[in-house]
Amino acid sequence: MRIVQLADLHFGTEDPRAIDAAASRISVLEPDVIVVSGDMTQRGKYREFQAARDWIDTLARPTLIVPGNHDTPLLNVLSRARRPFQRHHSYFPVRSDMLQIGGVSIDGLNTARGWQARSNWAEGSVRLDHLADIVSRDAPADSLRMLACHHPFRSPTDAPLRTRTRRGALASEMLAASDIAVLLTGHVHTPHAELIREATGNYIAISAGTLSTRLRNALPALNSLNVTTSGVSVETHDFDGMVFKARPLGRWRTSDLLPHAPTRSATISPFKRASQPQD
Repeated sequence: MRIVQLADLHFGTEDPRAIDAAASRISVLEPDVIVVSGDMTQRGKYREFQAARDWIDTLARPTLIVPGNHDTPLLNVLSRARRPFQRHHSYFPVRSDMLQIGGVSIDGLNTARGWQARSNWAEGSVRLDHLADIVSRDAPADSLRMLACHHPFRSPTDAPLRTRTRRGALASEMLAASDIAVLLTGHVHTPHAELIREATGNYIAISAGTLSTRLRNALPALNSLNVTTSGVSVETHDFDGMVFKARPLGRWRTSDLLPHAPTRSATISPFKRASQPQD
């Protein structure tokens, strides 16, 4: 089972050579599914979404897409506040539903917001009740569960961009206590993979690079995951201006990803806080 993970395509400031080469690379990799961890566009313009949709359609693969903070209409403040993801959902209407394929179940979570009551509204925010609903969903007993969102729950080690995802620490603990084994994110524009260890359990956090000109001390890149019954291995594919070259990011056994908590329900309830409004 092979998954290609993309993020931060930023159509509007995309790197045309990287985008074209990525389509060819994906064709060679022949993934069973593609996951896009947010930021399809740069300013949330209709023409950017159309270009992103046209490119995704050429890949002709089952695809799960979640929005990022750049997928809200940057220059239309009213729409950004009232209907921040209307454009995104009109171009990708059903692509954040659970995807089940080849022994893997992948859910999508929206961590982006049109605005927030803090200076950097582009930072992520997790609604714990939404995460709890995803965690509690039924999935085939023998499937490997993954979650895709735009913002990392905990800032990736050594990434040049440090993240401050609201309620990220609680979300990380909650995820580690669940049967979701892999978190697929973007936002930092840097390929990265590490095992997150919480008191409640462990999970693999994987961030994809960007295929845009908005680089942060890393080449344009995409990730590929190979999933077997024994574990998960991750490679990133760096674009040197001519071709993509693969390098390993890590390999983990399935046994590394078991939750420490005795039951899922016992660990979810302290975090749900359903009576409190969350943005």
